[in-house]
Amino acid sequence: MAGEPGNNKPTPENIPKKKTEKVKKDNIHKGHRERMRKRVRERGFDSLEPHEALEVLLYYAIPMRNTNPIAHELIHTFGSYHRVFEASMDELKGVKGIDDGVALFLHLLGEHERRCEHSRMTQESKRIQLDTIAAKVDYLRPQFKGLRQEIAVLLCLDNQCRPISCDFLGTGTVNASEVSVQKINELAVRHQADQVVLAHNHPRGSARPSQADIETTRQLRALLRGVGVELVEHLIFGESDFVSLAESGFFDY
Repeated sequence: MAGEPGNNKPTPENIPKKKTEKVKKDNIHKGHRERMRKRVRERGFDSLEPHEALEVLLYYAIPMRNTNPIAHELIHTFGSYHRVFEASMDELKGVKGIDDGVALFLHLLGEHERRCEHSRMTQESKRIQLDTIAAKVDYLRPQFKGLRQEIAVLLCLDNQCRPISCDFLGTGTVNASEVSVQKINELAVRHQADQVVLAHNHPRGSARPSQADIETTRQLRALLRGVGVELVEHLIFGESDFVSLAESGFFDY
């Protein structure tokens, strides 16, 4: 009987109010997650609105919490869905509800996308020829997708313009120092490249080359010729455009 010694089974009357409210919230939240997962299974990830897609992804980094407000806050802070995955970890941690683990999770999703693109292009490289500017641009663009800092890469090609390798040269502005020439020469020799393409990005800006970009390109081309490496192109990628220095006539000398 209720009230007898040993009968401690909880009832709605003897459960503290705050605990009862928490149980109800947890049950509602659990049901919502299950409904969202079912929706993805039946209708696909593309059926979700941007904040809903982000909310679902956050399930795997934030257990037992309502991730909907956090998803809204992330998109509000960074302006759009894709910008969330381009943000740095420090920027992500500035959003309420985002700790180190969640920031790393979101950051890695962006890195994962870039890695998939690079892997896909590498896998297909034996079947493609990068003998046009458009082909080179399509091949190299994923290297810079979503980056917030300026980097430079070197694409090595064989005598049929097929890609051999694409190597990271460094972070920061391209320069014509002896170190840069030495590194490019070492990569070209290692991969037995017949020609190389230099590429770098202007994050969050136009691809229009600066005077320093132009002068550096000319210096690098001349210096590399001196060690037997032919620089045939320098591509600059902006946020939504690109410039080919070869097509622009800066190699005509």
